[in-house]
Amino acid sequence: MKRLALLAPVLGLATLLAGCGSSGPSDDAAAAASGAAASGAASGSASVPAAAFNPCDSLSARRISKALGVDVSIEKGTADTPRCALLPAQKNGPTFELSYLRFDGGLEAAWKTMQVPTGTVTTPTVANADAARQVVQQSSDAYAVSAFLQNGNLIQSLNGMALAPYRVKAMERATAEILRELSAGAPAA
Repeated sequence: MKRLALLAPVLGLATLLAGCGSSGPSDDAAAAASGAAASGAASGSASVPAAAFNPCDSLSARRISKALGVDVSIEKGTADTPRCALLPAQKNGPTFELSYLRFDGGLEAAWKTMQVPTGTVTTPTVANADAARQVVQQSSDAYAVSAFLQNGNLIQSLNGMALAPYRVKAMERATAEILRELSAGAPAA
């Protein structure tokens, strides 16, 4: 039960982001989100992506698995139903869901409208990113992380979950690696 209590605020943050825009995300952005992480913005100034984009296109399962210390695979979905997830090779292993949106207001403006769950909030430094924010929650049962990365008008998000017995340093390394790869692979606006 504690696992659900820990996850609820993180998913709540993603839901808040998804519902904040006055105009909905484009079809490809909505499909990329596939009901997962944050896929909306803080105001009506969200813009439509110019072309289909999948955050997973820039990720390396090998590098992320190495940072995490366990194997994960990348799930991109299909052309009709794209998604971006890092799925564990072993049952109950760490999992990450990723999404994105185009938002001209920037991460700072979006962040001000969010109801941030209780947790440790940091502003990690990520090469080539304009801004990044991260919220971590821990209990004896689970570790949850939500992170947001801005490159120009592209805001990418990730939600990660590891069940006990989880390794904090491994989740931190994997989250940092994912953010680094997302920033490096961000398309020009």
